[in-house]
Amino acid sequence: MNSTRSPSAAWRSRSRAALPPLLLAALVSLGGLTACSTNLPPRTALEDEFSALLPEGAHLGRADVTTPPSADAWRSARERLHALRAEAQGLSARTLRVRFMLREPRSGRVLEARGAVAINPMLDPDSAGQTPGALRMILLGPGGTTALDLWTRGNAYRFALPALDLLLRGDATAETERPRGLPVDFLRWWLLRPASGDLVWYERAGATDVYVLRDGDATIELLARQGGAIAARRSTFRKVGAQHLRDEEIVIADRMGCGTVRYGQSSTGLLATIHCEDEARTAPNPRAFEDPDAQPTAP
Repeated sequence: MNSTRSPSAAWRSRSRAALPPLLLAALVSLGGLTACSTNLPPRTALEDEFSALLPEGAHLGRADVTTPPSADAWRSARERLHALRAEAQGLSARTLRVRFMLREPRSGRVLEARGAVAINPMLDPDSAGQTPGALRMILLGPGGTTALDLWTRGNAYRFALPALDLLLRGDATAETERPRGLPVDFLRWWLLRPASGDLVWYERAGATDVYVLRDGDATIELLARQGGAIAARRSTFRKVGAQHLRDEEIVIADRMGCGTVRYGQSSTGLLATIHCEDEARTAPNPRAFEDPDAQPTAP
């Protein structure tokens, strides 16, 4: 009897036995992102460290602060933010070779994978209704087995964990299609358009600039320290009668671009460290950004 299978069911993965049990357990914790638990952990694993980076007495645009930044401070903020965005845009299309260390949320053990990230922030700049840019991230476990495959181009995304036969596709701008815990929005923001968003608050203390940005349904507290270190806390909200916190993610990096980045997520308890080992500052092969599920075109 013939039957039509969904793209998720039709996903052909390598054998689960090819992955060590601990790595498989970590992927299971990521696979749990499809379930929208109502119990959101109040803190990420990097919360204390992020708070320690904040200048003492930082207001972060709280409603009880009645004195806004001066006109000169706003002008300085916009200039500094423009310079930060220009630095990010200057990274342009590139490929990163990365080593990925993941703390498995249940056991606390550390797992390791290696892979590559192809990035093109300005791909398809003139597509109506689409956010420019594309990225492809493939992480390999022991023996070269694909542990994770993420593709995003424009507003579309595809997130695959082959060992779990898990394949998620959707539109990153449609809240109902974004399972909580899926880090697509954050990766798009961090890798394709860091420091983007509407500026709603600014403070400067010592050698640290603190920006509060609004980016769609997310509020971002962005810290840029003199010397290159950068950190961000991204809180995503959803509206169901009233505004509710959907997820919170923190990233702390030693610098913009190829460096060491740590990432924590509230909804899954995920804690990851990504070491950039090499960077090729040339445009990746365009085939890297083709939809992996698209039917090949006839020659």
